[in-house]
Amino acid sequence: MTAVGTAVTVTDFRALARRRLVLGVAVVVNVLVVPGLAVAACAVADVAASATVGIVLAAAAPGGGTGALLTLHARGDLAVSAALQAALAPLGLASVPLWARLSGHDVVPSGWAGAGLVLGALAGQVAPLAVGMWLRYRDRKRADRVHRVARRVADVLLVALVVYFAVTAGGQLPSLGWQPIVVIAFLVLVCLSVTAIPLGRTPERRAVGMTTAVRNLSLALFFATSVGDTVVVALLAYGLLMYVVSVPVAVRLGRASV
Repeated sequence: MTAVGTAVTVTDFRALARRRLVLGVAVVVNVLVVPGLAVAACAVADVAASATVGIVLAAAAPGGGTGALLTLHARGDLAVSAALQAALAPLGLASVPLWARLSGHDVVPSGWAGAGLVLGALAGQVAPLAVGMWLRYRDRKRADRVHRVARRVADVLLVALVVYFAVTAGGQLPSLGWQPIVVIAFLVLVCLSVTAIPLGRTPERRAVGMTTAVRNLSLALFFATSVGDTVVVALLAYGLLMYVVSVPVAVRLGRASV
């Protein structure tokens, strides 16, 4: 978020007032369309109950923290992505247990612990974003130097995150069966397809697509801890496929013309 903050301005956020339709559609897609598709796809593919819970929890948890970083790589609208992350994370507190219940499974209510998790994650996003924006306002050249360093560090951390998912979930993918893998890949591709639909300008579509593709797996795992091991494996598998598919797409988009 420091890398994002040093590349965005207050003016960019003020311009969001003219993009309310884009933001509104993005919220609907994240909170209603993606989890709804997850429930339907799991039913059609006859996914096992425990794996279904994991997939639905991930699909119903919007606002993942690395969406803005992928938007940066895809040369998307950073203000749109950052605003969506901030708006979607709290909505996940309601959407995750609701969609789990609609799919036929009850999860532990979030309570204050869930609220604390979301607030802590938001603080971890907003604080470095604000610092980066302040630095850009005060000293553009220094902000550019910080941006280059912060972006490299963020990329290293992203690679480490992908490796983590590969180590923890890679060897357990066969135990899930092919149906959950196909459903997860389908959901990720649906999220990324937002970059190609006629919704606002190209940078806005890229921002919505990247932010939608990255689900808030920390929040999903919070609800899944008491459900069962297979649920957690499905969530980790979702994280692995999410990044394996989304990162190359973001890099490819970043090399294409806007």
